[in-house]
Amino acid sequence: MQPVYTSYMRATRAVIRLGNLHHNIKTLHQHMEAQLGGKAPQMCIAVKADAYGHGIVRCAEIAIGAGANLLGVATVSEGAALREAGIREPILLFSIARKAELEELAELTLSPFVADEAYVRLLDEAAASAGVKLNVHLKVDTGMGRIGCRPEDAPQLASQIQHTKRLRLAGTATHFPVADEDNSQFTREQIDLFLRTVKQIRDAGIDPGLVHAANSGAIIGYPDVWADMVRPGIAVYGYYPSADQQRKLDLRPVMELLSEIVFVKRVAPNTPISYGCTYRTPQETVIATIPAGYGDGFNRLLSSIGRVQIDGKTYPIVGRVCMDQFMVDIGADPQCGVGSTVTLFGPDPAGPNAEELAELCSTIPYDILTSVTARVPRIYLE
Repeated sequence: MQPVYTSYMRATRAVIRLGNLHHNIKTLHQHMEAQLGGKAPQMCIAVKADAYGHGIVRCAEIAIGAGANLLGVATVSEGAALREAGIREPILLFSIARKAELEELAELTLSPFVADEAYVRLLDEAAASAGVKLNVHLKVDTGMGRIGCRPEDAPQLASQIQHTKRLRLAGTATHFPVADEDNSQFTREQIDLFLRTVKQIRDAGIDPGLVHAANSGAIIGYPDVWADMVRPGIAVYGYYPSADQQRKLDLRPVMELLSEIVFVKRVAPNTPISYGCTYRTPQETVIATIPAGYGDGFNRLLSSIGRVQIDGKTYPIVGRVCMDQFMVDIGADPQCGVGSTVTLFGPDPAGPNAEELAELCSTIPYDILTSVTARVPRIYLE
């Protein structure tokens, strides 16, 4: 199915294939059911960073329809966007909010991670002021070194939460930095430490709530820590968290970044192309100009090493990627021209996809996806 564009639509656009998003969530769910031989754990789908660049509200709606129990955001403003769109499902706030944001957090009934006593007190006060009771999730640092209390402090902090007037311990969580590595000893040690910590909370007579730790990598490779809930991110959007993991699942990229040829010109051998004259044509050829660049999130590091797909064939990017345009060598006898659709990356197995671009740029697919800027219109296909 091809998207329909209005007369004023930019040539460069991000097509979001919502069917692939739904498919990926169901694939993860079925993978867990098959491994467990029964009911899969709950899912908190990460829709932070504008759903990894795909559009937070529309992707959240699809995630809920595919069975998401919670949604994960990084900022209070992201939670507000979901509430304003009429989404009433629980929203887990992954990051620590500023004191000035706590009143809004409470009014939105977001469920924040907590990791120290001072923050617990501030949240209890904010909840009382808003006249609500907040679900909070205790974050334990087992090796990420980011947000989280020390494991030995977790039972005391859980007790503090239990004795507040306006907070409820709804979950206990940790996060894995290298779960995208198969058979990681570090991850195994984290799992053991986390599960021991949860047991200590229970032994203190406290219900830890939903126990959750598994990100995309752990969903794929560490079934012993799926627990009560998992928190998939990049896998939902169609990519493995690293090249190191076995490709066990049929994950389908959700975003397709498209543009079109707007100008062509035949040039002589040794013609310099783009800023810095870093590339010169080796022979007579035709150069096509594409109206996309690093101002759209198409990485400048792809200069003279990336490729695009046009009418089923791939062509090299030549010269430096500019802020708003880049050039492609379409050959001396081109089979494409002005108006031809250009795929910068997407789900086509022939490529390129965001993983290929990430490898060329020495980064990760997350970076490629979230870098697509707001000036690129999102076109949603069901």
